[in-house]
Amino acid sequence: MDIEKRILTATEESVLKNDLIDVQDWVDKAIDGKVNNCKKRMIAEWLPKLYADESVTQIPANEDDMIALVVARADYSNRADRDNPPVPDSSWTKADIQAYMDTHSIAYSAGDSKSALLTKIEEA
Repeated sequence: MDIEKRILTATEESVLKNDLIDVQDWVDKAIDGKVNNCKKRMIAEWLPKLYADESVTQIPANEDDMIALVVARADYSNRADRDNPPVPDSSWTKADIQAYMDTHSIAYSAGDSKSALLTKIEEA
């Protein structure tokens, strides 16, 4: 991922250079620190979920591999999706719609058609 560059105003640059020897070095270290903190929180959140999931038979010891396992799971969603979750539509598979309904505690019958499931979601 390329981080979009922000252009500092002359005033912003002067203010930062008043306190910092190397602004870019500080930015790089700030990003590294944020990544490390987010990684710790993500691992702390997901390890108990993985331990509790009977379908998980192995958890990688390597943190990067463990995170790859988590983000590949159907029940994983990133912050943007958690804060603004996608709403099912006719392009979703029936199984995905049912999984959405399970997550949101919306009742349905196994024999419901896809359109009936979507109607129940709209009514919920």
